Amino acid sequence: MCKSSASIRAAIAMACGFSMATYASENGQASYPVGVNTVLNGILPAPGQTYYYDYFQVYHAGQFNDEHGNSALPAFRAQVIVNSSRIVHAWETPVGPFLAASGLVLPLININNAIAGNHEHNTAQGDMIVHSLLLGYANEQHTNFGFFAPLDVLLPTGDYNRNNIASTGLNHYTWMPSWQNTWFPTRNIEISTGLTAEINARNPDTDYRSGNSATFDWMVGYSLDDKWQVGVQGYYSKQFTDDKINGDTVLDGFRGQSTAMGPQVRYTLSPGVAVALKWQHEMAVDNRPAGDRVWFQFALPL
Repeated sequence: MCKSSASIRAAIAMACGFSMATYASENGQASYPVGVNTVLNGILPAPGQTYYYDYFQVYHAGQFNDEHGNSALPAFRAQVIVNSSRIVHAWETPVGPFLAASGLVLPLININNAIAGNHEHNTAQGDMIVHSLLLGYANEQHTNFGFFAPLDVLLPTGDYNRNNIASTGLNHYTWMPSWQNTWFPTRNIEISTGLTAEINARNPDTDYRSGNSATFDWMVGYSLDDKWQVGVQGYYSKQFTDDKINGDTVLDGFRGQSTAMGPQVRYTLSPGVAVALKWQHEMAVDNRPAGDRVWFQFALPL
């Protein structure tokens, strides 16, 4: 694979990638939706309860950066609109001292990409994420909540064509273990964090194995009253192994990184029902598109 063609494919697909998600390695894509876990993300439903979570994201990038953070591709533009539906059910029977839950995420993705006069559009299902087992806890004071997801897996259920620069699927499996935590050091202050790894399998159609990566999401919020919370949030994502094709390293590893931050507002409609709006501006981006995300999220019991 020559450097120029690989860079172009990587740029376009990374910009379009999000499968609940924004993608990151082969074609610049990643399995994990960077920046998603900033809203009470350490809290699971109560035993026997089922919750619906909706994540709507608009992403726009007008630049694709090289390994030095400089613009690398001419006339580059990418816009991605994603709506991901997530359902989580907490089981009534615990696993030892832990609350047990399971769930899944189903994304629908709309992609518009342009580079050097070429344009492509696609709307299709993205790759499903399965929460086989979530192990949650809370302290006695109910000020510290968290859960471990040791078995989260992304399944290649999305639309994929190796010749399509606007595919909504990755065509490979990804193991995504994660730890999520929400802490209330005072009644009005919330600190939510999450750490997620992506361990990628090989794409059988291209023999491409995307490098593994880790993402840290965070949020610090202050409740103005029982309804309104304002805060600042963001993420840092770093690829820590090389991309490879046929066992050979691609483009000096094509290791990507990005960070973002911005404001967040949450409004509680009623106990257990809330909406959130947030903006994330990307910075310090290497081997990835650089742009902005706007999210609208809500949660409610079923």
